[in-house]
Amino acid sequence: MITRRSLFVAGGGALLLSACETPVTLDGRFPIMDVLGTQSDTSDFRSALRRADLESLLNGPGPYTVFAPTNLAWAATSEQFRNGGAASLRNFIAGGRLRLPDIQARGNRVRMLSGIDAVLVGGTAAAPRIQAARAGAAPSGASASILRPNLLCSNGVVHILGGALIPA
Repeated sequence: MITRRSLFVAGGGALLLSACETPVTLDGRFPIMDVLGTQSDTSDFRSALRRADLESLLNGPGPYTVFAPTNLAWAATSEQFRNGGAASLRNFIAGGRLRLPDIQARGNRVRMLSGIDAVLVGGTAAAPRIQAARAGAAPSGASASILRPNLLCSNGVVHILGGALIPA
């Protein structure tokens, strides 16, 4: 029999459990996929990572650096690129925990898992720009602003981009 008291106890237990849930923060305690989940403007990119079976990689020990395009930037890429699966998405992932100062210390160039390079090409300190390049070559293609750099994760770093890293 369900009584008011049993409903209160059950409801109180649910309330207590929901209070124990820790919100995802950007202080390095949560994995990349969880941090991407806090950024509403990268939901399409995060969904693409899941469809390409890269979620376990980016929830694993890493470390990785992810250059995540916003939904608007992701939508601006070709359908062929968006549907390219893991091969296309590796253009946005580098090995290592690379904050902007770390990239600058490497001569402004980072090798992505796809084999292309991501190169810091200027901009301002508040809005640096990054561009894709064939391995060892000069940057080519459109550049993108880093809108939100250095989002710390337990297994790496996320940088939110206003464009996509696709070499010409």
